[in-house]
Amino acid sequence: MLGISTCWWFNRVSGGEEIVNGILELGLKGVELEYRMSHAVFKQMKPQLRKVLSVLTIHNFFPIPEGIPSDKGSGDLFLLSSTDRDERSKAVKHTIKTLEHAHELGARAVILHLGRVDMPNPAQDFLRLHRSGKIGEKEGLAFVKEQKLIREASKKKNLDAVLLSLEKLNRKAEKRGILLGIENRYHFHEIPDLEEIGLILRKFKGGNIRYWHDVGHAMAQENMGLNRQRDLLESYSEEMIGIHLHDVRGADDHLAPGQGEVDYSQIKPFMKPSTITVLEVHSKVRRKALLEGIRFVTTVISQSNQ
Repeated sequence: MLGISTCWWFNRVSGGEEIVNGILELGLKGVELEYRMSHAVFKQMKPQLRKVLSVLTIHNFFPIPEGIPSDKGSGDLFLLSSTDRDERSKAVKHTIKTLEHAHELGARAVILHLGRVDMPNPAQDFLRLHRSGKIGEKEGLAFVKEQKLIREASKKKNLDAVLLSLEKLNRKAEKRGILLGIENRYHFHEIPDLEEIGLILRKFKGGNIRYWHDVGHAMAQENMGLNRQRDLLESYSEEMIGIHLHDVRGADDHLAPGQGEVDYSQIKPFMKPSTITVLEVHSKVRRKALLEGIRFVTTVISQSNQ
C-alpha cells in the first residue's frame, strides 16, 4: 500500500477532516502522520483513522508537544544525540508518546531523526561547491576530506548519547510491537552516516530497530559528493523497513517523484512487497505535480513487486 505524509497539507489546510478527505481524493488509503501536526488537528482526524485510512507510520515527534508553537514542529525538536541529560530525557519521553500513538493507531513503525554531531554545519560550503561545479574537483574533494576528519573527531559523545537513547526506546518499542526506523539524513553533520547505520543495526540486532531509507536525502548527499544512494541500499536493504519517496534537483528535495534527478531504476530492485512506501512531498509541490508523482510511484511499485 502506498501512503502519503501529512506534510503536504502543512500550511495548506487547517482541519483534520480536510486532510483525510484530501488523501482519499488522491486515491490513497495509507498515511504517515508527521511532526508538524497539532493536537487539535490530530483530534479532528482521529475518528477517521483506522476506519477509512491506514496509519502506516508516524514520524517523531508526534503530535507537536504541548506548549510548542504550531510552526515549530520538527523531527529534531529534541535531540536524542544530546549530551545534556535533560534534553535527551525530553527526547526519549516524547518519542515514547509517539510510540503510544503508533500502537493505538495500528502503525507499523515510528520514524526517528537521531540528532547530530556537535560541530559547525558545513551545509552552505557544500552547496557553494556544488553550485560552482567544484564538488568533484580538487577543492571540493579536499573540503569533503577535511569535514569527514572533523566529524570523526567530534562524533563519539553524540553517538554514545544516541545509543543510550535507543536502548530505552528499543525496550519500549518491543513491548508495543512497533518498529523504530532510523532515517538516513540530509545534512552532513547529522546522525547516522553510512557507517553509523550499520553500527546501530548491529548493536540492536534482534530488537525492534530497523533502517528507514529516504530517497531524497540520499540523492542530496550524493550530489554533495558524499554517500551514494546505491551504497546505502546495498548495505542495508535487508534491514530496511520502509522508504520515503520524493525527488531532488541539486539540493532541493521533497519534490514529486519522477520530476527530479533520482534514478528510480536504482531504487526498484530494493523495494519488496513488505516495504512501507510513503510519499513525502512538501506543500510547495502543486497538486498536478503530486498526482503525476503518484502515478509514477504506482508504476514503480507495481514493477518492483513483479
